[in-house]
Amino acid sequence: MNIGRQKVADESNYIDVGRKSLVHDPVEGDDTKITLVRALGSLVWDDKGKEYLDCTSQAWSNNLGANDPRVIDAAIAQMREITHARPNFNTLPLLELTARLRDIAPGDLTRIGYCLHGSLAVEMAIKLAFRNKPGRHNLIVLQDAYHGRSITTMAASWPHPNNPFLSIQPRFVRVPHPDPYRPRLDFDVETDSKLCLQLLEDTIQRGVDGGVAAIMLEPIMGNGGHIVLPRSFLAGIRDICDRYDIVLIWDEIQSCFGRTGAMFASDYYGIVPDIMTFGKGVGGGFPLAGIMASEKLAGFQSGEDALTFGQFPVAMAAAVATLDAIISDNLCDNARKLGNYATQRLHELAARHPLIGDIRGPGLFVSFELVKDRATKEPACRAAGEVYKRGLKRGVLYGESRYAGLGNLIKVKPPLDCTLQQMSHALDVLDGVLGSIEADGIA
Repeated sequence: MNIGRQKVADESNYIDVGRKSLVHDPVEGDDTKITLVRALGSLVWDDKGKEYLDCTSQAWSNNLGANDPRVIDAAIAQMREITHARPNFNTLPLLELTARLRDIAPGDLTRIGYCLHGSLAVEMAIKLAFRNKPGRHNLIVLQDAYHGRSITTMAASWPHPNNPFLSIQPRFVRVPHPDPYRPRLDFDVETDSKLCLQLLEDTIQRGVDGGVAAIMLEPIMGNGGHIVLPRSFLAGIRDICDRYDIVLIWDEIQSCFGRTGAMFASDYYGIVPDIMTFGKGVGGGFPLAGIMASEKLAGFQSGEDALTFGQFPVAMAAAVATLDAIISDNLCDNARKLGNYATQRLHELAARHPLIGDIRGPGLFVSFELVKDRATKEPACRAAGEVYKRGLKRGVLYGESRYAGLGNLIKVKPPLDCTLQQMSHALDVLDGVLGSIEADGIA
Protein backbone atom coordinates (compact mmCIF):
# COMPACT_ATOMS: atom_id res chain seq x y z
CA MET A 1 0.00 0.00 0.00
CA ASN A 2 1.45 3.38 -0.94
CA ILE A 3 -0.75 6.18 0.36
CA GLY A 4 1.29 9.34 0.71
CA ARG A 5 4.60 7.43 0.81
CA GLN A 6 7.72 9.51 1.10
CA LYS A 7 11.27 8.98 2.23
CA VAL A 8 11.01 9.64 5.94
CA ALA A 9 14.56 9.21 7.13
CA ASP A 10 17.93 7.89 6.20
CA GLU A 11 18.94 4.97 8.36
CA SER A 12 22.45 6.43 8.60
CA ASN A 13 21.06 9.37 10.58
CA TYR A 14 20.32 7.10 13.53
CA ILE A 15 22.72 5.79 16.14
CA ASP A 16 22.44 2.09 16.98
CA VAL A 17 22.74 2.02 20.76
CA GLY A 18 21.92 -1.70 20.94
CA ARG A 19 18.89 -3.40 22.45
CA LYS A 20 20.56 -4.17 25.77
CA SER A 21 20.97 -0.47 26.52
CA LEU A 22 17.18 -0.19 26.94
CA VAL A 23 15.91 -1.35 30.30
CA HIS A 24 12.49 -2.26 28.88
CA ASP A 25 13.89 -4.25 25.97
CA PRO A 26 16.56 -6.76 27.02
CA VAL A 27 16.07 -8.93 23.91
CA GLU A 28 18.77 -8.41 21.29
CA GLY A 29 18.14 -9.16 17.64
CA ASP A 30 14.34 -8.70 17.76
CA ASP A 31 13.54 -7.80 14.15
CA THR A 32 9.92 -6.95 15.04
CA LYS A 33 11.06 -3.98 17.14
CA ILE A 34 10.97 -1.38 14.37
CA THR A 35 11.84 2.28 14.98
CA LEU A 36 8.96 4.62 14.12
CA VAL A 37 9.77 8.15 13.05
CA ARG A 38 6.54 9.55 11.57
CA ALA A 39 2.78 9.02 11.68
CA LEU A 40 -0.24 10.45 9.91
CA GLY A 41 -3.81 9.20 10.13
CA SER A 42 -3.74 5.39 10.00
CA LEU A 43 -0.18 5.24 8.66
CA VAL A 44 3.23 5.11 10.32
CA TRP A 45 6.74 5.06 8.85
CA ASP A 46 9.94 3.53 10.17
CA ASP A 47 13.50 4.84 10.04
CA LYS A 48 14.10 3.08 6.73
CA GLY A 49 11.20 4.90 5.07
CA LYS A 50 8.87 1.88 5.04
CA GLU A 51 5.16 2.63 5.36
CA TYR A 52 2.80 0.58 7.55
CA LEU A 53 -0.96 0.58 7.96
CA ASP A 54 -1.39 0.74 11.74
CA CYS A 55 -4.20 -1.56 12.93
CA THR A 56 -3.06 -1.10 16.53
CA SER A 57 -3.74 2.66 16.73
CA GLN A 58 -0.57 2.62 18.86
CA ALA A 59 -2.04 0.69 21.77
CA TRP A 60 -5.57 1.82 20.77
CA SER A 61 -4.64 5.42 21.65
CA ASN A 62 -5.10 7.10 18.27
CA ASN A 63 -8.88 6.98 18.07
CA LEU A 64 -8.53 10.13 16.02
CA GLY A 65 -5.88 9.40 13.41
CA ALA A 66 -2.29 10.15 14.33
CA ASN A 67 -1.00 13.73 14.15
CA ASP A 68 -4.33 15.28 13.21
CA PRO A 69 -3.53 18.92 12.33
CA ARG A 70 -6.31 20.21 14.58
CA VAL A 71 -4.77 18.47 17.58
CA ILE A 72 -1.22 19.52 16.75
CA ASP A 73 -2.28 23.14 16.26
CA ALA A 74 -4.13 23.17 19.59
CA ALA A 75 -1.13 21.69 21.41
CA ILE A 76 1.31 24.16 19.84
CA ALA A 77 -0.96 27.10 20.66
CA GLN A 78 -1.15 25.95 24.28
CA MET A 79 2.62 25.52 24.49
CA ARG A 80 2.97 29.20 23.63
CA GLU A 81 0.80 30.12 26.63
CA ILE A 82 1.55 27.79 29.56
CA THR A 83 2.88 24.23 29.53
CA HIS A 84 2.69 23.36 33.22
CA ALA A 85 0.70 24.26 36.29
CA ARG A 86 0.68 22.42 39.61
CA PRO A 87 -2.70 20.89 40.57
CA ASN A 88 -3.40 23.71 43.07
CA PHE A 89 -4.36 25.91 40.09
CA ASN A 90 -6.87 25.80 37.28
CA THR A 91 -5.92 26.40 33.66
CA LEU A 92 -8.15 27.27 30.72
CA PRO A 93 -7.67 23.86 29.02
CA LEU A 94 -8.56 22.13 32.31
CA LEU A 95 -11.83 24.03 32.59
CA GLU A 96 -12.65 23.64 28.90
CA LEU A 97 -11.97 19.89 28.82
CA THR A 98 -13.95 19.34 32.02
CA ALA A 99 -16.92 21.12 30.47
CA ARG A 100 -16.63 18.95 27.32
CA LEU A 101 -16.52 15.73 29.33
CA ARG A 102 -19.46 16.75 31.51
CA ASP A 103 -21.48 17.37 28.34
CA ILE A 104 -20.92 13.84 26.98
CA ALA A 105 -20.76 11.94 30.28
CA PRO A 106 -23.10 8.96 30.75
CA GLY A 107 -25.68 9.46 33.49
CA ASP A 108 -24.40 11.52 36.41
CA LEU A 109 -20.69 10.78 35.91
CA THR A 110 -19.91 14.49 35.90
CA ARG A 111 -17.16 14.72 38.53
CA ILE A 112 -13.84 14.50 36.68
CA GLY A 113 -10.32 13.67 37.85
CA TYR A 114 -7.18 13.67 35.72
CA CYS A 115 -3.80 11.98 35.45
CA LEU A 116 -1.44 11.01 32.63
CA HIS A 117 -1.74 7.24 32.39
CA GLY A 118 -4.43 4.58 32.47
CA SER A 119 -2.88 2.66 35.36
CA LEU A 120 -2.99 5.79 37.51
CA ALA A 121 -6.58 6.42 36.47
CA VAL A 122 -7.48 2.94 37.71
CA GLU A 123 -5.66 3.59 40.97
CA MET A 124 -7.54 6.88 41.32
CA ALA A 125 -10.83 5.02 40.86
CA ILE A 126 -9.82 2.42 43.46
CA LYS A 127 -8.85 5.11 45.96
CA LEU A 128 -12.13 6.96 45.45
CA ALA A 129 -14.11 3.76 45.95
CA PHE A 130 -12.38 3.01 49.26
CA ARG A 131 -12.73 6.66 50.32
CA ASN A 132 -16.51 6.22 49.93
CA LYS A 133 -16.74 2.82 51.67
CA PRO A 134 -14.68 3.19 54.85
CA GLY A 135 -14.20 0.01 56.82
CA ARG A 136 -14.44 -2.29 53.80
CA HIS A 137 -11.30 -4.10 52.73
CA ASN A 138 -11.92 -5.93 49.46
CA LEU A 139 -12.13 -5.13 45.76
CA ILE A 140 -13.43 -7.76 43.34
CA VAL A 141 -12.11 -8.08 39.78
CA LEU A 142 -12.78 -10.55 36.99
CA GLN A 143 -10.58 -13.41 35.93
CA ASP A 144 -8.80 -12.45 32.67
CA ALA A 145 -9.06 -8.77 33.63
CA TYR A 146 -6.45 -6.26 32.56
CA HIS A 147 -6.17 -2.94 34.39
CA GLY A 148 -2.57 -1.82 33.92
CA ARG A 149 1.06 -2.38 34.79
CA SER A 150 1.67 -0.38 37.96
CA ILE A 151 2.29 -2.39 41.11
CA THR A 152 -1.38 -2.11 42.10
CA THR A 153 -3.01 -2.56 38.71
CA MET A 154 -0.78 -5.48 37.76
CA ALA A 155 -2.14 -7.24 40.86
CA ALA A 156 -5.69 -6.51 39.66
CA SER A 157 -4.97 -8.02 36.24
CA TRP A 158 -4.83 -11.61 35.00
CA PRO A 159 -1.77 -13.33 36.46
CA HIS A 160 1.63 -12.19 35.25
CA PRO A 161 4.00 -15.09 34.46
CA ASN A 162 6.70 -15.51 37.13
CA ASN A 163 5.56 -12.33 38.87
CA PRO A 164 8.51 -11.00 40.91
CA PHE A 165 6.42 -8.31 42.64
CA LEU A 166 3.94 -10.42 44.62
CA SER A 167 5.47 -9.62 48.00
CA ILE A 168 4.63 -5.92 47.69
CA GLN A 169 1.37 -6.10 45.76
CA PRO A 170 -2.13 -5.71 47.22
CA ARG A 171 -4.48 -8.65 46.96
CA PHE A 172 -7.64 -8.62 44.85
CA VAL A 173 -10.49 -11.12 44.83
CA ARG A 174 -10.91 -12.67 41.36
CA VAL A 175 -14.25 -14.09 40.25
CA PRO A 176 -15.23 -15.90 37.03
CA HIS A 177 -16.99 -14.24 34.13
CA PRO A 178 -18.98 -15.61 31.18
CA ASP A 179 -17.18 -16.23 27.90
CA PRO A 180 -19.58 -16.43 24.94
CA TYR A 181 -17.07 -18.47 22.91
CA ARG A 182 -16.16 -20.88 25.71
CA PRO A 183 -19.17 -21.14 28.08
CA ARG A 184 -18.85 -23.44 31.06
CA LEU A 185 -20.21 -27.00 30.78
CA ASP A 186 -21.48 -26.21 27.27
CA PHE A 187 -24.07 -23.88 28.77
CA ASP A 188 -25.69 -21.25 26.60
CA VAL A 189 -24.40 -17.73 27.21
CA GLU A 190 -27.31 -16.63 29.39
CA THR A 191 -27.02 -19.67 31.67
CA ASP A 192 -23.29 -19.12 31.98
CA SER A 193 -23.96 -15.47 32.89
CA LYS A 194 -26.46 -16.46 35.58
CA LEU A 195 -23.97 -18.94 37.03
CA CYS A 196 -21.23 -16.30 37.19
CA LEU A 197 -23.58 -13.78 38.82
CA GLN A 198 -24.53 -16.34 41.46
CA LEU A 199 -20.86 -17.10 42.13
CA LEU A 200 -20.20 -13.37 42.47
CA GLU A 201 -23.02 -12.97 44.99
CA ASP A 202 -21.80 -16.01 46.91
CA THR A 203 -18.34 -14.46 47.06
CA ILE A 204 -19.73 -11.20 48.46
CA GLN A 205 -21.79 -13.05 51.07
CA ARG A 206 -19.40 -15.81 52.13
CA GLY A 207 -16.10 -15.51 50.29
CA VAL A 208 -14.42 -12.47 51.83
CA ASP A 209 -13.64 -11.01 55.22
CA GLY A 210 -14.04 -7.30 55.74
CA GLY A 211 -16.69 -6.43 53.19
CA VAL A 212 -16.48 -5.40 49.53
CA ALA A 213 -15.88 -1.77 48.65
CA ALA A 214 -16.01 -2.08 44.85
CA ILE A 215 -16.34 -4.37 41.86
CA MET A 216 -14.11 -3.38 38.94
CA LEU A 217 -14.39 -4.66 35.38
CA GLU A 218 -13.82 -3.87 31.73
CA PRO A 219 -17.19 -3.98 29.93
CA ILE A 220 -15.33 -5.40 26.93
CA MET A 221 -12.23 -7.16 28.16
CA GLY A 222 -9.07 -5.97 26.44
CA ASN A 223 -5.72 -7.70 26.88
CA GLY A 224 -7.37 -10.71 28.49
CA GLY A 225 -8.90 -11.76 25.17
CA HIS A 226 -11.37 -9.15 23.82
CA ILE A 227 -14.18 -10.98 25.57
CA VAL A 228 -17.46 -9.16 24.94
CA LEU A 229 -19.34 -9.53 28.21
CA PRO A 230 -23.08 -10.19 27.81
CA ARG A 231 -25.41 -7.30 28.54
CA SER A 232 -27.33 -9.48 31.03
CA PHE A 233 -24.13 -10.11 33.00
CA LEU A 234 -23.24 -6.43 33.19
CA ALA A 235 -26.82 -5.50 34.14
CA GLY A 236 -26.74 -8.22 36.81
CA ILE A 237 -23.56 -6.79 38.32
CA ARG A 238 -25.14 -3.33 38.36
CA ASP A 239 -28.08 -4.82 40.28
CA ILE A 240 -25.80 -6.63 42.75
CA CYS A 241 -23.83 -3.45 43.42
CA ASP A 242 -27.06 -1.55 44.09
CA ARG A 243 -28.38 -4.20 46.46
CA TYR A 244 -25.13 -4.53 48.44
CA ASP A 245 -24.19 -0.83 48.32
CA ILE A 246 -20.97 -1.57 46.43
CA VAL A 247 -19.21 0.90 44.12
CA LEU A 248 -19.19 -0.27 40.49
CA ILE A 249 -16.07 0.73 38.54
CA TRP A 250 -15.95 0.36 34.77
CA ASP A 251 -12.48 0.48 33.27
CA GLU A 252 -13.05 2.07 29.86
CA ILE A 253 -9.44 2.95 29.10
CA GLN A 254 -9.65 0.86 25.91
CA SER A 255 -13.35 1.21 25.07
CA CYS A 256 -13.97 4.95 25.45
CA PHE A 257 -14.36 7.80 22.94
CA GLY A 258 -15.92 6.02 20.00
CA ARG A 259 -14.03 2.73 19.83
CA THR A 260 -17.21 0.64 20.24
CA GLY A 261 -19.22 2.79 17.83
CA ALA A 262 -20.64 4.71 20.80
CA MET A 263 -18.87 7.44 22.75
CA PHE A 264 -18.53 5.06 25.72
CA ALA A 265 -19.24 1.38 26.26
CA SER A 266 -21.60 2.64 28.96
CA ASP A 267 -23.66 4.22 26.16
CA TYR A 268 -23.38 1.07 24.05
CA TYR A 269 -24.73 -1.14 26.85
CA GLY A 270 -27.09 1.40 28.41
CA ILE A 271 -25.60 0.79 31.87
CA VAL A 272 -24.04 3.52 34.03
CA PRO A 273 -21.36 2.61 36.59
CA ASP A 274 -20.46 4.70 39.66
CA ILE A 275 -16.93 5.42 38.47
CA MET A 276 -15.54 5.11 34.95
CA THR A 277 -11.92 5.35 33.94
CA PHE A 278 -10.94 6.91 30.62
CA GLY A 279 -7.67 7.34 28.75
CA LYS A 280 -5.80 6.34 25.59
CA GLY A 281 -8.00 7.81 22.82
CA VAL A 282 -8.83 11.08 24.59
CA GLY A 283 -5.51 12.87 24.12
CA GLY A 284 -5.04 12.60 20.37
CA GLY A 285 -1.60 11.06 20.95
CA PHE A 286 -0.75 13.10 24.04
CA PRO A 287 -0.69 11.44 27.50
CA LEU A 288 -3.94 11.91 29.38
CA ALA A 289 -6.29 9.75 31.45
CA GLY A 290 -8.66 10.10 34.35
CA ILE A 291 -11.95 9.16 35.93
CA MET A 292 -15.57 10.23 35.64
CA ALA A 293 -17.43 9.73 38.92
CA SER A 294 -21.03 9.91 40.08
CA GLU A 295 -22.26 13.06 41.76
CA LYS A 296 -23.42 10.81 44.61
CA LEU A 297 -19.85 9.95 45.63
CA ALA A 298 -17.78 12.02 48.03
CA GLY A 299 -14.56 13.43 46.61
CA PHE A 300 -11.00 13.12 47.86
CA GLN A 301 -9.78 14.92 50.92
CA SER A 302 -6.73 17.18 50.75
CA GLY A 303 -3.55 15.37 49.70
CA GLU A 304 -5.19 12.05 48.80
CA ASP A 305 -4.86 12.45 45.04
CA ALA A 306 -2.51 15.02 43.56
CA LEU A 307 0.03 14.51 40.76
CA THR A 308 2.59 17.13 39.75
CA PHE A 309 1.88 16.75 36.03
CA GLY A 310 -1.60 15.23 36.35
CA GLN A 311 -3.30 18.26 34.79
CA PHE A 312 -0.92 18.75 31.84
CA PRO A 313 -2.30 21.78 29.94
CA VAL A 314 -0.83 20.76 26.57
CA ALA A 315 -2.46 17.32 26.68
CA MET A 316 -5.73 18.87 27.82
CA ALA A 317 -5.76 21.34 24.93
CA ALA A 318 -5.05 18.43 22.58
CA ALA A 319 -7.91 16.48 24.19
CA VAL A 320 -10.39 19.30 23.62
CA ALA A 321 -9.46 19.34 19.93
CA THR A 322 -9.62 15.54 19.77
CA LEU A 323 -13.11 15.32 21.26
CA ASP A 324 -14.35 18.13 19.01
CA ALA A 325 -12.98 16.27 15.96
CA ILE A 326 -14.46 12.91 16.97
CA ILE A 327 -17.87 14.54 17.33
CA SER A 328 -17.75 16.85 14.29
CA ASP A 329 -16.38 14.11 12.01
CA ASN A 330 -19.05 11.60 13.17
CA LEU A 331 -16.36 9.06 13.98
CA CYS A 332 -18.65 6.96 16.19
CA ASP A 333 -20.75 6.34 13.07
CA ASN A 334 -17.65 5.58 11.03
CA ALA A 335 -16.46 3.11 13.68
CA ARG A 336 -19.80 1.28 13.51
CA LYS A 337 -19.85 1.14 9.71
CA LEU A 338 -16.20 0.18 9.32
CA GLY A 339 -16.49 -2.38 12.13
CA ASN A 340 -19.49 -3.99 10.45
CA TYR A 341 -17.56 -4.16 7.19
CA ALA A 342 -14.52 -5.68 8.91
CA THR A 343 -16.46 -8.37 10.77
CA GLN A 344 -18.38 -9.28 7.60
CA ARG A 345 -15.12 -9.66 5.70
CA LEU A 346 -13.64 -11.73 8.53
CA HIS A 347 -16.59 -14.12 8.34
CA GLU A 348 -15.88 -14.48 4.62
CA LEU A 349 -12.22 -15.19 5.41
CA ALA A 350 -13.25 -17.75 8.03
CA ALA A 351 -14.94 -19.78 5.28
CA ARG A 352 -11.49 -20.26 3.72
CA HIS A 353 -9.22 -20.21 6.75
CA PRO A 354 -9.90 -22.84 9.44
CA LEU A 355 -7.49 -21.04 11.79
CA ILE A 356 -10.21 -18.45 12.48
CA GLY A 357 -12.32 -19.67 15.38
CA ASP A 358 -14.35 -16.67 16.56
CA ILE A 359 -14.90 -13.09 15.37
CA ARG A 360 -15.69 -10.19 17.69
CA GLY A 361 -16.72 -6.52 17.73
CA PRO A 362 -18.44 -4.14 18.34
CA GLY A 363 -17.44 -1.07 16.33
CA LEU A 364 -13.70 -0.94 15.72
CA PHE A 365 -13.10 -3.19 18.71
CA VAL A 366 -12.51 -5.86 16.04
CA SER A 367 -10.67 -9.09 16.79
CA PHE A 368 -10.65 -12.80 16.06
CA GLU A 369 -9.36 -15.91 17.79
CA LEU A 370 -7.01 -18.35 16.10
CA VAL A 371 -7.56 -21.99 17.01
CA LYS A 372 -5.86 -25.25 16.12
CA ASP A 373 -9.21 -26.99 15.81
CA ARG A 374 -12.67 -25.42 15.69
CA ALA A 375 -14.23 -28.33 17.56
CA THR A 376 -11.81 -28.28 20.51
CA LYS A 377 -11.14 -24.51 20.30
CA GLU A 378 -7.54 -25.13 21.34
CA PRO A 379 -5.72 -21.77 21.08
CA ALA A 380 -3.24 -21.38 18.22
CA CYS A 381 -0.76 -19.07 19.95
CA ARG A 382 2.15 -19.73 17.61
CA ALA A 383 0.01 -18.88 14.58
CA ALA A 384 -1.02 -15.60 16.23
CA GLY A 385 2.62 -14.63 16.62
CA GLU A 386 3.19 -15.42 12.95
CA VAL A 387 0.29 -13.18 11.89
CA TYR A 388 2.02 -10.24 13.53
CA LYS A 389 5.45 -11.05 12.07
CA ARG A 390 4.22 -11.73 8.54
CA GLY A 391 1.87 -8.75 8.59
CA LEU A 392 4.80 -6.55 9.61
CA LYS A 393 6.81 -7.70 6.59
CA ARG A 394 3.84 -6.88 4.33
CA GLY A 395 3.35 -3.42 5.78
CA VAL A 396 0.40 -3.95 8.14
CA LEU A 397 0.61 -3.80 11.93
CA TYR A 398 -1.92 -6.13 13.57
CA GLY A 399 -2.49 -6.18 17.31
CA GLU A 400 -2.04 -9.14 19.62
CA SER A 401 -3.72 -10.03 22.90
CA ARG A 402 -1.51 -10.74 25.89
CA TYR A 403 2.23 -10.97 25.61
CA ALA A 404 5.12 -13.43 25.93
CA GLY A 405 3.42 -15.73 23.43
CA LEU A 406 0.43 -16.33 25.72
CA GLY A 407 -2.32 -15.06 23.41
CA ASN A 408 -4.11 -16.41 20.35
CA LEU A 409 -6.12 -13.32 19.47
CA ILE A 410 -5.49 -10.88 16.61
CA LYS A 411 -6.82 -7.32 16.77
CA VAL A 412 -7.73 -5.18 13.78
CA LYS A 413 -8.27 -1.79 15.43
CA PRO A 414 -7.11 1.13 13.30
CA PRO A 415 -8.01 4.75 14.11
CA LEU A 416 -11.69 5.62 13.85
CA ASP A 417 -11.06 7.77 10.78
CA CYS A 418 -9.52 4.85 8.89
CA THR A 419 -10.87 4.67 5.34
CA LEU A 420 -12.73 1.80 3.74
CA GLN A 421 -9.85 1.43 1.27
CA GLN A 422 -7.35 1.07 4.11
CA MET A 423 -9.47 -1.44 6.02
CA SER A 424 -9.99 -3.45 2.83
CA HIS A 425 -6.23 -3.52 2.30
CA ALA A 426 -5.62 -4.69 5.88
CA LEU A 427 -8.02 -7.60 5.39
CA ASP A 428 -6.60 -8.48 1.97
CA VAL A 429 -3.13 -8.72 3.52
CA LEU A 430 -4.56 -10.76 6.37
CA ASP A 431 -6.06 -13.19 3.86
CA GLY A 432 -2.62 -13.77 2.35
CA VAL A 433 -0.90 -14.02 5.73
CA LEU A 434 -3.33 -16.64 7.03
CA GLY A 435 -2.98 -18.60 3.81
CA SER A 436 0.81 -18.68 4.11
CA ILE A 437 0.65 -19.74 7.76
CA GLU A 438 -1.76 -22.58 7.00
CA ALA A 439 0.36 -23.67 4.03
CA ASP A 440 3.35 -23.89 6.38
CA GLY A 441 1.34 -26.05 8.81
CA ILE A 442 1.73 -23.61 11.72
CA ALA A 443 -0.88 -23.60 14.48
